[in-house]
Amino acid sequence: MKDFSKKVAVITGAGSGMGRELALQLAAAGASVVLNDWNEETLQETVQLVEAQGGTVAGRAFSVADRTEMYHFAQETVNLFGGVDIVINNAGISLLQQKIESTSYELFEKVININMWGVIYGSKAFIPFLRERPEAALVNVSSIFGIAAYPDQGAYVTAKFAVRGFTEVLRQELAKTSVSVTCVHPGGIKTNIVRNIDTQQTARLNKFSEVFDRMAKTSAADAAKRIIKGIERKEKRVLIGKDARYMDSIARLMPGNYEDTIMKGYDIEKFQ
Repeated sequence: MKDFSKKVAVITGAGSGMGRELALQLAAAGASVVLNDWNEETLQETVQLVEAQGGTVAGRAFSVADRTEMYHFAQETVNLFGGVDIVINNAGISLLQQKIESTSYELFEKVININMWGVIYGSKAFIPFLRERPEAALVNVSSIFGIAAYPDQGAYVTAKFAVRGFTEVLRQELAKTSVSVTCVHPGGIKTNIVRNIDTQQTARLNKFSEVFDRMAKTSAADAAKRIIKGIERKEKRVLIGKDARYMDSIARLMPGNYEDTIMKGYDIEKFQ
């Protein structure tokens, strides 16, 4: 997919970060962008930014964890633009560092519902429309933690590993269709995903955000640019950042004991 002009691109989680940058860059390349975010205010900010650069844009605020809303979103997109060529399931949330045994079922389910079910709903709702196009792309955003497990992020890791497996199966099943399927594994990206964690533990959140900001080496703009290049090349996997490439290499080279390498440099106290 070398030419994005006259293409219709759907992006979830477009209120900030990678989602916003994807919207701006795809619109600048000539695509009409259809955007989602749970936050109406930040979603409209992105819509206005796209409009300011002369792009064609529509947006709808809802939670990707709502299956009915996702199917309505898909049908409305097709009704409005006549079809859809690109779907990027980017929406996701994070959580404070905590062990699985102390993570409430409510929080576990919230993370799974958005990070996993949101991707499943977004894929299944749009695939029938993508298959109608002569060339189309489905992009699901997993994580560096969909490649290698990481302590005290059990719910997040569970969801992102699921996204990876789900996407790889889809790629096999759609191999003989017009739909290319890409799984994205970002490392630390400078976004608001940590600052948007829903918690009353303000001091812990501020500390976690400070540490994350120091660790995140890749800008959202660069991450979006790399994802778009992956769409152009119909890449099966996109690794974003040196940290993602490093984690991928040790997980493949040392599948039985890569955890030892991670734990040597892991200090839960720096997040507290």
